[in-house]
Amino acid sequence: MKNKDKIIEYFEKCPKGSVIVANDLYTSNFSKMSQGAFFKALERLTKQGLLSRVAKGMYAWSGQIDNEDVLNHFFGEENLDGMYIGSKLYVKYGLTACKDDEIWLYSTIMDKETCNIGNIHAKKVHIPLTYDNTRIIEALEIMQNYDEIPELNKNKFARYAKQFSKNYNDEAAVYVLNNMRYKKKTIAFMKKILDMYKIPNSLQNFLSCTSKYKVPPVLRVAR
Repeated sequence: MKNKDKIIEYFEKCPKGSVIVANDLYTSNFSKMSQGAFFKALERLTKQGLLSRVAKGMYAWSGQIDNEDVLNHFFGEENLDGMYIGSKLYVKYGLTACKDDEIWLYSTIMDKETCNIGNIHAKKVHIPLTYDNTRIIEALEIMQNYDEIPELNKNKFARYAKQFSKNYNDEAAVYVLNNMRYKKKTIAFMKKILDMYKIPNSLQNFLSCTSKYKVPPVLRVAR
């Protein structure tokens, strides 16, 4: 069987809507042929209309791909490899009713730092998206973009901040901040909220004792 036919056979056997990363496919199934020949075969199949080039280095069987399939790829089989940021995150916690057609997310299974597919914008994250890590990242994303959230419901944010503080995991926060970049102002904002609810934390280690950080005022929820 020709290599071209083997590639076609592979894609035909994939579940409908599968997004295939070319480098991974080459390594796992086609390393016996030269890399150049493999990618030329993909290009020819794409020109023939048999494959669709979803993004650079990513392919799917033609006519079988939609946004849900792309999101499923970035989030992984167990839904543990991706997380929403941006508008979908803000709406998730009721911080705004404004929805955006653009979808932003972090994913652990990307082979490059960013990937844009239509209205889906993915960024690679280099740490496991465990439950605790994800909750910390969500909070940091919300607090870092606090002033840019359209029509922010400050009462909903206050309730979110209290709930976040109640379930705060300091070990996860330290791990995330040691491996991801966030503004000092954002970390100070989180510390202010935790301190307000008297939650012990190690965030001062990421801040300067001599600096004053301008952070937004936050309502304290009594109950």
